[in-house]
Amino acid sequence: MRHVAIDRCRKSAAQKRSAAFCELTGEMAECIPADSDVEDALNAEALKDAVNRFLRRRSGIQQKVFVRRYWFFDSVSDIGRRFGYSENRVKVMLFRMREDLREQLRKEGYTI
Repeated sequence: MRHVAIDRCRKSAAQKRSAAFCELTGEMAECIPADSDVEDALNAEALKDAVNRFLRRRSGIQQKVFVRRYWFFDSVSDIGRRFGYSENRVKVMLFRMREDLREQLRKEGYTI
């Protein structure tokens, strides 16, 4: 999922990485294992399914906030305006979801 999002961002931007892009990559790197060899690449589908299961267990608003941040690369302030939340509330929500995702992936055997 992370690599697909990064590829999509690279194609649409076609320029050097921005600070926001690096920040988002760093946030998700804390909870999504990186591909390190061919075996990991083969497990990408299983990882995608694990992330989708994680998102299905979240409320509709949490799903939307997560996708806006990590798929569409929206800023925290833009997400807050979109959903009527303060920036702090969005940051806390994203932090807690990343922690929960990290824990779920650990339970499923992924090494972070």
